[in-house]
Amino acid sequence: MENIFIGIAMFFCQSALAQSPTLSLKVRMDSLKAESTRYKIEMKICEPKKMTDKGDWFGHDTSTIEFASLKANDIDCGGYFSSNEGLIQLSGEKKEEDVNSFEYNGQLFTWEKIFIFKISNQSSRAWWPEMYIVLPMKYKSFFTHVELTDLEFQSGKVIWLNDYNSKMDGSRQTINQSLKDKKGIEEIFFVLKDILR
Repeated sequence: MENIFIGIAMFFCQSALAQSPTLSLKVRMDSLKAESTRYKIEMKICEPKKMTDKGDWFGHDTSTIEFASLKANDIDCGGYFSSNEGLIQLSGEKKEEDVNSFEYNGQLFTWEKIFIFKISNQSSRAWWPEMYIVLPMKYKSFFTHVELTDLEFQSGKVIWLNDYNSKMDGSRQTINQSLKDKKGIEEIFFVLKDILR
């Protein structure tokens, strides 16, 4: 009888997981430029206080929000977290922190979220101001895969990644974007600089 209850519980857990929106996300530094340097990448998730009604979760709507015109007080943000923060391996030991890369896999409906990545130089004895990448999610998808590669550290700069390569396939959105030679702007000139901290 106990096995039947365990089987039913596992079935419902699998069914719920199969119908949950998911995000798979990776950010990697340029391997040649970061060869002898340790960069820490952290992420926080923000969203406008006034979001659009979700409607059909499996649709491919484009957000009507003008992210570039938002003010900092129009946005709610969580705190920064690192790639493996809080994750425990099967052995019971905390996973080692990723260096020069960031990964996130979880249940999250990404539409109209704003992902902010903070990159800091952990190798230098001198303090270098952090760099940031701001990625607003403009397209609706139930499953989202984001991969940002070839990132070159630009101390004190912000890359506003509003135009990115996005491919839709059924209910899946894939964003594969090389950031090689992508120039950032000075943090002090970034309109939403107050949400970076």
